[in-house]
Amino acid sequence: MKKIFVFILIFISSGISAQEKIADEAKLCALISEMKITDQFYRNGDVLRNWNTDKNSKKEIDSVWALQLKIDNSNTEKLIELTKKYGWLSNERLECEFKHYLFLIFRHSQDEYFDEISELIDKELDASRLNVGHYKIIRDHLNGRPRQ
Repeated sequence: MKKIFVFILIFISSGISAQEKIADEAKLCALISEMKITDQFYRNGDVLRNWNTDKNSKKEIDSVWALQLKIDNSNTEKLIELTKKYGWLSNERLECEFKHYLFLIFRHSQDEYFDEISELIDKELDASRLNVGHYKIIRDHLNGRPRQ
């Protein structure tokens, strides 16, 4: 009887853990989805997409880039925090459809975050949570990717 009782307790407690994990995963997936959308919010807008035309003034373009920069900084800080807490998040580790997009968040990061990102991605590559291709893309940005 005691064995059955212990088994039931273990079963119930593991079920609660699984539900909590799913809830956390759903929140993570929602946050990542939001980060993906905001990462491209102004980049995909008319002002920045057509920046080299006479449609918008330099002041307008600079203003929109300033707004995108705020979003980029916020997303970078969120991704640093998430990576420190969970390790690199990927489709293999989560069941949400963000198609390995997170590396672009770090690709849009500013110089002030480079040291921290560098340390994180080295650690995540060593732990086999970040794939080599995405590591190289992020590292290319951190090392000053060639401009065309």
